[in-house]
Amino acid sequence: MAIRSTIALIKEAIGKSPATRAGIVLKMVKPRSGITNDVRNLSGTMEVPLLNTVVRDRVSIARSSMTAGVLNGSDQKAKDEMTSLAEEIVNAIST
Repeated sequence: MAIRSTIALIKEAIGKSPATRAGIVLKMVKPRSGITNDVRNLSGTMEVPLLNTVVRDRVSIARSSMTAGVLNGSDQKAKDEMTSLAEEIVNAIST
């Protein structure tokens, strides 16, 4: 799991710029994966918040760089996840 090294990078960035705000997004999450629960449980001990939005492992997201993008595609679940993530980030940085 790269979560600890990610947190170290975030701490380094905050050290250089204390106004930096950060959060961790679970992405490419597999259905019924035990590791997702492990990370959620670990998040209680982390100094960086875990965002509520989870981005599942979707072909449409993986292919989005070669297509018209997620929001212009036909996968409504992927669109909902990206929209939810964007809303959560905007809410977090505007408070």
